[in-house]
Amino acid sequence: MNKITKTFTSVAIAVGMVSAVATSASAAEFDGVTLKVATWGGSWKANIEKIIVPKFEALGGKIEFVTGSPAANFAKLVAGRGRAPFDVMEVLDAQVGDFAQVDFLQPINLDLIPNKVNLQPFQYNETYVGSWNTQETICYNTEKFAELGLAAPKTYADLAAPALQDKVSLPDINSGAGLANFGGVIYAAGGDEQNIQPGLDLMKKINATKFWTRGGETKTQFESGDIYAAVVHAGWCTRAARAGSPVMTVHPEIKPGVKGLAKEGWLGIMKSSENVDAAHWFINEYLTTDFQYEYAINSGVFPLNQDAIEKMKTDEINAKLMELDSGAISSMLRLDYSKVDKTSWIDGWNKTLTTN
Repeated sequence: MNKITKTFTSVAIAVGMVSAVATSASAAEFDGVTLKVATWGGSWKANIEKIIVPKFEALGGKIEFVTGSPAANFAKLVAGRGRAPFDVMEVLDAQVGDFAQVDFLQPINLDLIPNKVNLQPFQYNETYVGSWNTQETICYNTEKFAELGLAAPKTYADLAAPALQDKVSLPDINSGAGLANFGGVIYAAGGDEQNIQPGLDLMKKINATKFWTRGGETKTQFESGDIYAAVVHAGWCTRAARAGSPVMTVHPEIKPGVKGLAKEGWLGIMKSSENVDAAHWFINEYLTTDFQYEYAINSGVFPLNQDAIEKMKTDEINAKLMELDSGAISSMLRLDYSKVDKTSWIDGWNKTLTTN
């Protein structure tokens, strides 16, 4: 009996030693590693700091941020000829074509991203892994529309109502949402990526005088009464609603069978990165249910993680202002930026607004 007891004791001690070694190794997985992440500031950065940073620090590492828009961070890449001051970067769908012309990204080892199981197959590949999307909408003040005797808007053209003169805010063409929303206007007016004139004509009719460069500006404008409607993603409308503004979203009718506009975000790993394992770890953590939900609630972006989407349905404001049906989401307009001549779009936009 004593032999058996001693044997079990020895085994227990051995197992305990192995476990301790494994735990120690796990805790030191990224010991001394500083991962640099290029992302926006504000709530975007704050959510990463709250959910992901503590996990990385528990593994011995440190995360630093290079804050700025994807356009600004891409400019840093160009200036450095691909030598990036960061390891992982937030990339907008409109930038995919820009990256295709340079050699700044390295292949992603999808075997190191097990949480891709939470995504749809089209939301990841060997160059990018999807991070979020936004539902670009018309956000409007329900009380002001009622006072003016206006029905809820259904299309961008409804924003051309004389009663809304000087009370509509649109995204500037150079903002993160500018190209996407101008594309939505183009399609709704009967054009496409290569035929933008119908969109320019509709822009003239809307005759807006306010243009935002950061979505948060619209939240402030709704609160002050400076605007009654804005073309902005649903997340900014939810944030305005949480702040007390009587707002509602409309997913504009684009063309038969297509209602609403989606803009997508991606994560890429820089070719110059020396922290490849840590970069893969970060992307994998970005796809967890906890982070995707927290990000969506606080930043207003829409999660890709299917469990997080289900969780969104329990939030009253999200359920009211966002489209949560997967079929409706998948049928939203997604622009083909490979067909977009950005210079032509921007020039056309500027000339149209200048002649107003």
